[in-house]
Amino acid sequence: MHSLIAVAVLALTTSPPGETRVVRIPSKILGEERVVHVSLPLNYGVARRRYETTYLLDGHVRQFFDITVAAAGYDVVADLQHDYATPPQIVVGVDQIDRGADLGRNQELFTRFLVEELIPYIDREFRTNRYRTLIGHSLGGRFALMTFCRAPGVFPAVIAISAAGGDSTSADAVTRCLSTAFNAPGTALRQLVLSAGDQEPRVIQGMERLRDFLRANAPPHWRWTTIEGAGLGHTDTPMATIPPGIRFIHDKSVWEMPRGLADSVQFGRVADPERAVDAFYSNLSARVGVPMTPSLKWMLAPTRVLIQRGDSAGAERAIRQLIAAYPEDLEAYGMASDLALRRGDKAASRQALNDALRMLGRLDFYDVYERERKRKLIENALLSVGR
Repeated sequence: MHSLIAVAVLALTTSPPGETRVVRIPSKILGEERVVHVSLPLNYGVARRRYETTYLLDGHVRQFFDITVAAAGYDVVADLQHDYATPPQIVVGVDQIDRGADLGRNQELFTRFLVEELIPYIDREFRTNRYRTLIGHSLGGRFALMTFCRAPGVFPAVIAISAAGGDSTSADAVTRCLSTAFNAPGTALRQLVLSAGDQEPRVIQGMERLRDFLRANAPPHWRWTTIEGAGLGHTDTPMATIPPGIRFIHDKSVWEMPRGLADSVQFGRVADPERAVDAFYSNLSARVGVPMTPSLKWMLAPTRVLIQRGDSAGAERAIRQLIAAYPEDLEAYGMASDLALRRGDKAASRQALNDALRMLGRLDFYDVYERERKRKLIENALLSVGR
């Protein structure tokens, strides 16, 4: 059970759109300026965490970009204490001036632009953890598939929408590319989502052939799925594919602790819950091929256990680490206030709650009433502490 103060400042998860920036990148490779739209998660400016990045081809199509941003931030329904939520992500929408050139005739040059200019810029300017998903539709979907061999390892995950049509030469090129990727050294996880609508018969037939190829040839470290859209044509499939595609890439079977281990950590059945969490994330990093750090949920859980055990020194250390990693999480300040009260330090208890109030003033909320509700709870907690 949490104490009254910790419960009072527990932040409910809400996910409104964050800030979107328009970035102009002068490209030496393409010989022209290119525009990208970068959507940052809610409260990016306050947070310190690093984020996974989703790159969207045809990012100038507002409907595609908006639904990608919405899907990448859809963690509203998840209870962080018990469930797994799709993590907030940075979304990079890449404008196509001439998609026939970028994604077809000059696709090798455009790949170089992505790999040598755009991605280094995004990784340098924003807090990414370098796990990347690439989304493309139609010609862009085929381009995205080809990055598995043209830019191996750069995009561990691909969502290829209505991409499997075309002539036999094009289909052969895709299967040769995937065969090369299957035989590449290493066992880091690769993920692939294919989709087609049943109103685009040539495309859905091509997707079925590619599905059969994957069934017969994909190695164990490849996760893949197909999405078939009933009643959907070629222009409809992105809206029906992007949300479930992003959800598949970030499925809890990859990113979340197995239930047994999760319960052992949350209920204090392991001697050292922090070490158990660190071991899980070390293994996860090796599996996905990029360094991963504990989520808010898995920093909170061991901290709660240490508090329940009465390990004040360990709990205080864990709370400091928690606030350093996730300063936007208000529950940690409530925990700090409780511990200070336990040792009879009302001044430190009030300081923690005042820190929570200051942080609250910097946070954005989708629910316009949420800030005031939280403010009242924290102010009531301050009154209960007294002087």
